[in-house]
Amino acid sequence: MDTMIKFANNSLADHFLTKEELKSACPAAFKTEPTNPKVSDRYVQANTETVVDDLAKLGWYPVQAKQCRTNRKSSGIRSLHLIAFQNPDVKIMKQGPNGGETIDSWPRIILTNSHDGFNSFKFLLGMFRLVCSNGLIVGDNEMVNMSIKHINYDFETLRDIVKTAVERVPEIVCQMNAMKNTVLNEEQKTELAKSVVKIRKGVEDDEKFEIDEETIMDILDPQRKEDKGDDLWTVFNICQEKMIKGEYSDVGSNNKPRKQRKITSIKKDIDFNQKLWIVASKFIPANAES
Repeated sequence: MDTMIKFANNSLADHFLTKEELKSACPAAFKTEPTNPKVSDRYVQANTETVVDDLAKLGWYPVQAKQCRTNRKSSGIRSLHLIAFQNPDVKIMKQGPNGGETIDSWPRIILTNSHDGFNSFKFLLGMFRLVCSNGLIVGDNEMVNMSIKHINYDFETLRDIVKTAVERVPEIVCQMNAMKNTVLNEEQKTELAKSVVKIRKGVEDDEKFEIDEETIMDILDPQRKEDKGDDLWTVFNICQEKMIKGEYSDVGSNNKPRKQRKITSIKKDIDFNQKLWIVASKFIPANAES
């Protein structure tokens, strides 16, 4: 069943993070001084809080936040963090079982930044699926270079990035619909599952790689009745959720199933999601209609 983008001016999301909640979840976003004492004297820091306030002016509010873990080696220098924003008036709808419209997912603008001199403001396009409370990041070439150096940050540049992101949403919805209209056979589902594991393990396409049937079955096994189906969009989301949350077992060299860990690294999460989107898109027939 196809989904459609809807722009409204009277809708409300369940909950946006307050400044206090944001500070509690992601204190790195509110650093006013560089966390890296070795940055150059020419380093100009633009505070993430400023972007949060400016995105609110454009109708986008924080719904998720996290920051990288600190360890002895980094000594708190690294301050990479991620904040996801939603606009209550921009949502993706689907037709419900009784003919009415229900919300399928929320488009998100994903912001990453740090105050250590290693990162500029980077913006990605994401989706949040209500059925599994799971977010994904789109592998969209148009958004790859959407970044702002701290020294060049201004509200107008941010407005242009938001405009680009919103303009991309209908195209992403078309791609989602093409995935929903693409039915996979068992061989294709197995191929997708193998590709997903290769991405997570960092195995290149030309490298020899074996995966046992039990692991494939575990990955493709849906966790809820809403995710039962053979279409590409359903299988793609099952695989994505299993990999991100570590909700599958992999048979190791000792032939014993081993529960996998969830992905907690911000960079690994983004990299995996983008590569998975690109791989899944290759299963869409060239003449697919959205």
